[in-house]
Amino acid sequence: MATTTVTPTRLTNAFSADILVTDGITATSQTDGWAIALGSRGTTEQLLVVLLDDGSGANLTVKAGDRSPGPAQLAGKGDLTKVMAASDCFWYCPEPGRFEQDNNTIQIVSDDAGTKCIAFLLPVGYEGGSAIA
Repeated sequence: MATTTVTPTRLTNAFSADILVTDGITATSQTDGWAIALGSRGTTEQLLVVLLDDGSGANLTVKAGDRSPGPAQLAGKGDLTKVMAASDCFWYCPEPGRFEQDNNTIQIVSDDAGTKCIAFLLPVGYEGGSAIA
């Protein structure tokens, strides 16, 4: 399996520059995958991954973590698989405690050439919610 390194775009609490989800990194053959860099260890940055299908459908696998001891303590739950229908778009926040690799990445594999991946790091401490007080 070949993996392509994906460096997430760091978002801030301000409007971003133009970021097109079509700018993702495309799997160029079956069994290709992405090694998505996590933020600095010890921070609360949340990884957000966007996966886009090219119109033919795909099977995705988020690989169980191998980091030990520590955050990958949920890795025993194994890989996570998801079927993408044609032209699907998934937005996903992987749990580092289950999926973090020793090299501080999350690995996702697609069985379809043409699937795209783009990743973002949400601001430290961001928990969502309403901006209206």
